[in-house]
Amino acid sequence: MESTPEPSPRSAGALTSIDKALEVCEVLSGVPRGMNLSDLARALRQPASTVHRLLGVLKRRGYVRQDDETQRYGLTLKMLDLSFRSLGQSELRLHAYPIMREYVLRTPYRGFIAIPASGEVTYVWSTGPDEVAMRTVYGKEMPGHCAIYFSPRQATRRLSCLRLAASAELTRPEATVVRMGPPPMEPDALQRLFCTCAPVRDYTGHEVARVGVFGHGADDRPILTEHHRGAWDLARRISMRLGHVPPSALESTA
Repeated sequence: MESTPEPSPRSAGALTSIDKALEVCEVLSGVPRGMNLSDLARALRQPASTVHRLLGVLKRRGYVRQDDETQRYGLTLKMLDLSFRSLGQSELRLHAYPIMREYVLRTPYRGFIAIPASGEVTYVWSTGPDEVAMRTVYGKEMPGHCAIYFSPRQATRRLSCLRLAASAELTRPEATVVRMGPPPMEPDALQRLFCTCAPVRDYTGHEVARVGVFGHGADDRPILTEHHRGAWDLARRISMRLGHVPPSALESTA
């Protein structure tokens, strides 16, 4: 038996037409067989006339269809098409997304992938137990991430940057990390931004992107004790999806 999703807990008077239209889509997304107008209006706690008007707009824009026989309303694949169209602008981002999503959902930190060829940096962070948000910025200085958060003009900011280039650095990350900004003072009221990133390689072995993890804290222990290996593994898994075969794998199968 299908369960009808509850609309968001906002008062009807506070909802705009856009809110109401989005709630129509959210409710229909949980009912694959669709709903008739009466049931949908009841689920949304909106007058049937209001829901009918919203459905008319959504049908005209291609987001909703109505079955000729049952008169039930259901979602089309336009939302999915839009999502894939957005993700598909970058094949690399498409490959990276599911791997980065899984990582940020189980850590309190944010992830990013910087792609110099397209001048874009995409950030991924958890917004709930099973939800993530993404934001892509363009035209930032590559690898972007550090440049966005630190510059000589931000003299009060502190940054620990662990830019991994080889797996050997994982055993001695302290020797690779670069610390910028003012020295720590007691009591240390300045939070430190810590970031680690690793190279993503395509099937030819060329570095095509940087993937990493960053966060804020009193010190940079997270990237020295845990997330340096996490970023390296993220890069390894994304690289393999791009067809890259690590030299160590070739050696083991020779």
